[in-house]
Amino acid sequence: MQLGEFGMELGLAFQIVDDLLDILGDERMGKPRGADVIEGKMTLPLIHALTLLHGDSRSRLSEVIVGFHDGLWDELIDLLTEAGSLEYARTLVRNHTDRALHLLRQFPESEARNCIESLTQLVMDRYE
Repeated sequence: MQLGEFGMELGLAFQIVDDLLDILGDERMGKPRGADVIEGKMTLPLIHALTLLHGDSRSRLSEVIVGFHDGLWDELIDLLTEAGSLEYARTLVRNHTDRALHLLRQFPESEARNCIESLTQLVMDRYE
């Protein structure tokens, strides 16, 4: 049961990091910027911003998403920053990773546990 919960927490953290990398980009990690946005995929930061923004900002974000192209990067980042969506996603990554590590550390220390802890930390290190 605990390993299943650990896997769920780590998987959620991993997916949110993937969403962040799509917006922030990181060629070193094989994640070019914008693939999900260009394909029209709704990632956590976009959903969060659409939920929190109102009025002109929300309308403009919708327009940016629908008609996205490379010339709109700065505006997209500004709108996501205005909504606090990037920081929200980073907070969720930390929370899910912390919960995953807490669950993992309930098992006796071993080489296997240490290895899994290191892999868990790599999830956080992907975007920091």
